[in-house]
Amino acid sequence: MDERKRKILKAVTRDYIDTAEPVGSRTIARRYGLGVSPATIRNEMADLEEDGYLEQPHTSAGRIPSEKGYRFYVDVLMTPRTLSRQELQKIYATLQAQQVLEDIVQESVRLLALLSQYTSIVVAPNLSRGTVRCLQLIPLDEFNVLLVLVVDPGFSQSRIVETSRPLTAQELARINHFFERRLAGAVLADIGASLIEELRDEIDDEALLSEALNLLIKGLRNIKKEQVFIDGTTHLLSQPEFKNIEKAKGLLNILDDERAVWSVLNRALGRSGILVTIGSENPHEGFQECSLVTATYEINGQVVGSIGVIGPTRMDYDKAVSIVEGIANSLSSLLSDPRRH
Repeated sequence: MDERKRKILKAVTRDYIDTAEPVGSRTIARRYGLGVSPATIRNEMADLEEDGYLEQPHTSAGRIPSEKGYRFYVDVLMTPRTLSRQELQKIYATLQAQQVLEDIVQESVRLLALLSQYTSIVVAPNLSRGTVRCLQLIPLDEFNVLLVLVVDPGFSQSRIVETSRPLTAQELARINHFFERRLAGAVLADIGASLIEELRDEIDDEALLSEALNLLIKGLRNIKKEQVFIDGTTHLLSQPEFKNIEKAKGLLNILDDERAVWSVLNRALGRSGILVTIGSENPHEGFQECSLVTATYEINGQVVGSIGVIGPTRMDYDKAVSIVEGIANSLSSLLSDPRRH
């Protein structure tokens, strides 16, 4: 593609992103100072349409970018704005104010939606391959205990677990003592049958054994699973592309399907850096009228989760890429900080 066509495609794309209105040759000539007449621009736009980079809505004389046009814009033409040092410091400070992993992740998804004005998604770290630092039961009342799990490198989660009978302080101490001796250093995903046999040998009281297993299984059931956090769904509904109630309802239903959302973001986990998927490039049919900008975040160089935004294909890619990248890098820096562990 020659330089003039590139400039015209970039101008059409930027104008359509900003206005959501099909773009005509006179608009390009007036707003972008390309130094050529509207007639020349019109001819170039016709060539771009013929080559598949632009398309013409039935109801308008103007043109809009096709998926191919957006892809060329993202890969070749756009210039993402790097967030300033002050902006990055603000993001880092906001995340740093949170103490618990879950709160850090929730704050990052809230911040991403606020700054991008798109729907944001974060997949929290999968703890299943983490090493247990501490697993402890804390009594709350007669029939409830708090199971607290700390997994290296410093993730903590807790669950309220119901006991089947009241446990004495001595019984809880015996269970905690076993957890401390046998679980410290174990990989979370490997806690299974062999541990149960060790537990059986350790605790000869059948009723207490049953209760310890019950608490362990119930407490770890959801902790091993990936958690997906979503914020800013109302931002999607404010986009002209989703004014149609049925279309909006379908997209909201998909966003309610945690597994579907996780599978879309999981594509980012196999690579580093920013991944932009546009329209039909998305493997999930429900997202094929949307674009996603995703990135991974790390702890000490190891990828542990992904973060991203969903918007219309008429997304402001320059802005979305810079914000997703900035927050992903801030998350990586914060979670890798040895002072947190």
